Amino acid sequence: MASDAGESTKSRTSSSLLLTKGLRLLRQVANQGECGVRELARQTGLSSTVVHRLVTSLLDEGFLERNDQNGRYRVGAQAFEVGRAFLKSARIETCAPPVMQDIVDRGEFNAFLGVMRGSMVVYLSAMQDNGPITIRMVPGSEAPLHTTAMGKVLLAELPDEEILQKVEFYRRSRSEAAPAVDTVALLREINEVRTTGVACSEGEAFHGIVAVGVPIRDFSRRVVAALSLAMPTASLTAANRDKLIETARDAGVRISFALGDREN
Repeated sequence: MASDAGESTKSRTSSSLLLTKGLRLLRQVANQGECGVRELARQTGLSSTVVHRLVTSLLDEGFLERNDQNGRYRVGAQAFEVGRAFLKSARIETCAPPVMQDIVDRGEFNAFLGVMRGSMVVYLSAMQDNGPITIRMVPGSEAPLHTTAMGKVLLAELPDEEILQKVEFYRRSRSEAAPAVDTVALLREINEVRTTGVACSEGEAFHGIVAVGVPIRDFSRRVVAALSLAMPTASLTAANRDKLIETARDAGVRISFALGDREN
């Protein structure tokens, strides 16, 4: 009995190690492109015999394909199917709220998530801390792109000409007179956002509120949304300004990672 149990444990351990080696080999092909058996053995530290056995299994399951012209191996369609399943499950609506809630629960900042629609930023999520000031935004609320930290982050992905078109469209579409926009200063600020990856809004969208915005990227590194953290301007110091920026950056990276961005 004890011998049977020991053999069973050894078998499970051996299978687990084999799976780990197979995944390491698949990752190597994904990172490098087409590879031969000897090349894979050298790069993974596995013997050619083990690599050949793993490659055969991965071929049989469709995770690798063989290029008949040069005998080398590349990632197969089944690996793409697994990746596509990840993309289906990794949605901004499910990835962002836990990160935002974690920040709000610490009682430091309000957290917001938004996307661009025309000349406006549309709020997908708004979470309030227990601070003295409440920013009354709910999912579906809108604000001009050029006045908000999130909006400036989203504008930074566009060419200058398109930014100016959006600002002009916003001004023309208002039933009441919209405030004049210093477009030279705006473009200068947007250019800085492109460099730093962080946008700020101090009292522009909401009186008495300072906000920091960062981009949210997906697996292709495309900006799909923006996150902003906000606090009362009256409470702002050099120290907590740095913390506001650092917390926003970290949250943006965490959400982007959950959406498949691996380059942060």
